[in-house]
Amino acid sequence: MNHRLFRKPMAVAIALVWVLAGCQHPEKSVSPLPSSQPSVSPLSSPLDKPTSPWPAGRLLYHSNETGVYQIYLVDDGQPPVAMTGAPGSATEPAWSPDGREIAFSAYTTDVNNVRVYTMPIAGDEKREVTSVQPRLNWRPDWSPDGTELLFQSNRDNNFEIYKVSIGADPPVNLTNHPSNDGDPDWSPDGSTIVFISDRNGSNGLYTMAADGSAVVELLDESWSCTSPRWSPDGRQIAFASKRDGTADIYVMNADGGDVRPVTDRPGDNVMPAWVGTDRLVFSGEVGDLSWDLFLIDLDGSGLVRLTDTPESERFPAWAP
Repeated sequence: MNHRLFRKPMAVAIALVWVLAGCQHPEKSVSPLPSSQPSVSPLSSPLDKPTSPWPAGRLLYHSNETGVYQIYLVDDGQPPVAMTGAPGSATEPAWSPDGREIAFSAYTTDVNNVRVYTMPIAGDEKREVTSVQPRLNWRPDWSPDGTELLFQSNRDNNFEIYKVSIGADPPVNLTNHPSNDGDPDWSPDGSTIVFISDRNGSNGLYTMAADGSAVVELLDESWSCTSPRWSPDGRQIAFASKRDGTADIYVMNADGGDVRPVTDRPGDNVMPAWVGTDRLVFSGEVGDLSWDLFLIDLDGSGLVRLTDTPESERFPAWAP
């Protein structure tokens, strides 16, 4: 997201249409005599298998493989499984803290009425987060205790960040600012929310307390930031920035210090998600309005391309 997303909610909504033991053997006594069995070379072992480029764990993302965006799940490198389906479009998945549910944004027939839902990972019926969801409601994020959701909405004409107890009404406007605020992400300890705002022009990076107070600017508008995400240990924040013209992924300390680049590949690189504390998965532009998923070490090494399709894979979210 950048400031143009805020300025043209209708266009972005339409764009969504383009857019889921080893066994322990008991100890044996070992004979001191040499074995009479022939030795087997490890190179010919039938247990040798190719390694998957996908990180261990579960990865959600949305893709327009079917013509509209739906949410997919890759579980320990297995083929992707669709979590949502027609009618309409589903995007921007987020894991619940216990890994049993997801939250996401979706519309059925009206692209100008995007709603926030939750759904068990088993794939049961989706549930609306609030009973009244006018206009555009995007970017859900779970509280660390799993009882509340953050999301951004233009229900009050500009984009604000709201907090809601799941299954309760009404949501609380946390930002209450005449400018546009969005991309919220809760710190692992639940005390702080990082977000972007164009209150000083382009999108700067800010934090606020969980009740919307104590707003602090971490990076000014020259950074043109999107998609800030806390590391699992709460010590760092990953984000995308167009400071140098092309969007790249950066990481910084939680207080805004020691900003350092992670990506340096052609095209825009956006939507970082943490894989543990030392790797990131992100969506990278590959030309012709197409995006693929990539995995990279925090120091910028070990770049791996996870998808290579004519469609677009976006908004990854990882869980162990």
